[in-house]
Amino acid sequence: MITDISLLPAHRISAAEKAAVINAAYADYGVPFRVTPKQVQDMVRLYDVDLTRSQVARVANETVGIALLAHRGSRGWISAVGVVPAWRHRGIGRWLLEGLLEGAYALGLRRLTLEVIEANQAAHRLYLSLGFREARELLCWAFPADADPLPIPREQLQTVSVDSLWSYYLPWHDQEPCWQREEITLRRMAGQVTGYLLKLADEPAGYCLVSDRGEAVALLDVGINPQFGPVTAGRVLLQALSARYPGRALTITNVPADAGLNHALAALHFLVTVRQREMIRLLT
Repeated sequence: MITDISLLPAHRISAAEKAAVINAAYADYGVPFRVTPKQVQDMVRLYDVDLTRSQVARVANETVGIALLAHRGSRGWISAVGVVPAWRHRGIGRWLLEGLLEGAYALGLRRLTLEVIEANQAAHRLYLSLGFREARELLCWAFPADADPLPIPREQLQTVSVDSLWSYYLPWHDQEPCWQREEITLRRMAGQVTGYLLKLADEPAGYCLVSDRGEAVALLDVGINPQFGPVTAGRVLLQALSARYPGRALTITNVPADAGLNHALAALHFLVTVRQREMIRLLT
């Protein structure tokens, strides 16, 4: 029984407390993950996290679990869920998720999505038992800093204003982007990222939005002009980006497995670091 545990709306605790429980819950996660209070506040702002519908599990004065619900229109997603290791196997994770589902129904959402890494079989089973079903595979790629340098192409990237790239966003993606890279989210990041445009034969062929994170350069979004194709334009774009940041690791997360960009990443010997399942629960 878990009668000594209560659920509270996540807005009832501070950003520092939310960061502490997220870090504790993800301390043994398959992918290193730590956040600061400022990063928690950024997550709430960028991803439309609803702190009144999100849940935390409390025992006395200790927060032992958290689940964050975000939504836009009729779509929602779970942007984080975790239980502190010492409090697992007591049904807290299920309780938190059932609370989010109640909130999603109350908001009138039509669907709810989440991601789970392939190795996390316990969480996968829990999500299946709550009515989530697998939708597609998402791949996280990395080009290590110590890998052999990529060839430097003749064509180079042009630094451009991020606002000049939005007209390419919809037509230059062959798969629906995951919620972390929806246009709304990227627009909110515009002041913190660098935009690059690639031209082939004097025609716009591809673009990328990049965040320089010190130890690695994160590709937040990549768009490829279908006129040139993902292998031709994507390969040159990635080679030119590597030339911009020599000796630096390059990363990109949650690329749909059916996206053409994967062919360019594989051809340049990027490595798949994590495989995730995107799961969906339809709400009626």
